[in-house]
Amino acid sequence: MKNLSTHRHPLHVGLVSAAAVLLAGCSSSGAPAPATSPNLSAPSQAPSSSGQDDRVAIEAAYTAFWSRSLHSGDKPEDTWKDTMTVVAVDPQLTTTLNAMRYQKQVGIKAYGDVTARIVSVQVNGASAKVVDCQDASHTGQADAKTGDPKTVGVARNPVNADLKRDSADGQWKVAQVAFPGGTC
Repeated sequence: MKNLSTHRHPLHVGLVSAAAVLLAGCSSSGAPAPATSPNLSAPSQAPSSSGQDDRVAIEAAYTAFWSRSLHSGDKPEDTWKDTMTVVAVDPQLTTTLNAMRYQKQVGIKAYGDVTARIVSVQVNGASAKVVDCQDASHTGQADAKTGDPKTVGVARNPVNADLKRDSADGQWKVAQVAFPGGTC
């Protein structure tokens, strides 16, 4: 693998739907991940079975978003929107689809997978915020023709995501992803 660089993704959030690792630059530092357990309690709210169910559903939706955003580009373009609509809503849905189209145009494809290391989930009605110290070190951009990696993500990538409960189907979906920079 020559010219393999490490990139901090302004997350596909501008480029591959959050397959962040894919289009922007990354940097890493050796800061350790938080040693404490994830804070899964909603602000000023005692945990309840429905609250816990929401948090589990939010974490599952957030994790599914990454997998779909990284692997949908390998499918026919006319399937992308239906595939991503299951896990994302605007503005992230449009951002992701635009990033996938751009990558296809410039001969880039995503490879690998990210590992979510969710630090906290805060639920406020039909909205939620996820803070993640994502391991993106096994994903990046590759040449679409040769498969040769061009970039690789970092092991400790801070990610903040806003999720919304879709009023049509009641499912949690990623509405926006941001990469605040730094390390976690």
